[in-house]
Amino acid sequence: MRVALIYPDYYQSGCIEGEPQGRVHLGSGYLSASLEQAGHETAFLHLVDPITREDFLAWLVAQDAGLVAFSSTSLMFSKVRQMARWAKEETGLPVVMGGVHPTLDPLGSLEEKSIDMVCVGEGEAVLVELVEALEGRGEVDEVASLVGRWRGRDFANPVRPLLEDLDQLPFPDRSIFDMERMAPDQMERITVMASRGCPYHCRYCSNHAQKSVYPNAGRYVRFRSVDNVLTEVEELAAAARGIDHVRFDDDILTLRPKWFEEFVREYPRRVDLPFICNSRVDLLDEEKIEKLKQAGCKTICMGIESGNPWLRKNVLGRKMGDEQILDAFRLCRKYGIDTVSLNMMGFPQEDFSMVLDTVKLNARAQPGITQITVFYPFPGTELHRTCREEGLFVDENTDTLFTRRSALKLNGISESQVELVSEFFTPMAWLYHEIFTLPSSLSKPLERVVDFVLSNERIPYGWKRKMGERLLMRLPWEWYMTTKY
Repeated sequence: MRVALIYPDYYQSGCIEGEPQGRVHLGSGYLSASLEQAGHETAFLHLVDPITREDFLAWLVAQDAGLVAFSSTSLMFSKVRQMARWAKEETGLPVVMGGVHPTLDPLGSLEEKSIDMVCVGEGEAVLVELVEALEGRGEVDEVASLVGRWRGRDFANPVRPLLEDLDQLPFPDRSIFDMERMAPDQMERITVMASRGCPYHCRYCSNHAQKSVYPNAGRYVRFRSVDNVLTEVEELAAAARGIDHVRFDDDILTLRPKWFEEFVREYPRRVDLPFICNSRVDLLDEEKIEKLKQAGCKTICMGIESGNPWLRKNVLGRKMGDEQILDAFRLCRKYGIDTVSLNMMGFPQEDFSMVLDTVKLNARAQPGITQITVFYPFPGTELHRTCREEGLFVDENTDTLFTRRSALKLNGISESQVELVSEFFTPMAWLYHEIFTLPSSLSKPLERVVDFVLSNERIPYGWKRKMGERLLMRLPWEWYMTTKY
């Protein structure tokens, strides 16, 4: 059977414009490879910009597919819902949706009647078994991990156990991606995942909700063998042209000490490319950072999220201190590893002084790149329940975290403050950094003046925006995005 696999990968409500938005989506690559391994075909529609009903249906009809399969995040669900309607109205084909969103909210997803079934949890084996059932080699409504309606009957099957040995999966099918249509940085990198899952319980993150659906949840965090990972990288590096680094998309590459030791030993022996990875500040020490540098790590991305210790601990569930954060960034500078700080704002119970704490902690940490997003509560997470209970939702159609507005009713942060920080986070951090380098007799009063100017809603927003634009023009080169991640 031929499967029409569709993944929307663009946003329209954000503040980053002017470049293609597509990224290599390894989930789609794994699904395509698993279907091919089982003897089926994939027609992949990777939407990096909006599509009309006419063009979508022309593509779908031309594929002669037997199944329409969407992969969706919560932010992309509104787009999937519309395309599912188009597909059902025109073709009548069975429609299935997988991905993070239906895993977090399967029943809510099925309120869209054009979607026949959703996959709860990882989908490679599920999709293959579903295709075989549609071909007559099984019963559709008996496929484990599927929930939905089939031939007039509702069904909800138990979630199958996690695949514990990730080496059993085929390498992702990358032939489905048109690299010329993607974001420019995608053409310079090899994107790989060495693991799946995260053991931490950050209250804004969907990992704790995803983990809970599996019968073997204790095995949620799994690593491929180092040899399996490096074999994939070697094959990709040998075939690719114009590649200058490897991007490991794992939540925390440095999580497992024994695996990490083997990885930093073997990577430079087998791969002649620098790499970028994600880690946590409380899982890095000087020895690990030195070994990462020796192995070829050029950039580490780390979440600060909030610079306010109380909010970070009690609202976000991130039990790490300011000094741990500052030490991790300082050690990376010492060993010549670039850094990216990941930050958010717009949480319940957050006020603007706490947002300024985040700006100031970045000023002290001096990351190579500062990234700021606006918090959106994902279904199934603890903070989603909090926002529901407190009636904070005002807009559930947000399709990106890179935005100038919040989807929530925020009591302590105004819309203009969200917009100001979203647009000028980096120059604001640089300004505070410059202030903090002055003697305390000057820095303390200057800090209070800047706090007052940014916080006072009586000062016209247009004036603050002009100040931000002037700061942006004065930024030294090292505070610009000097490395890609």
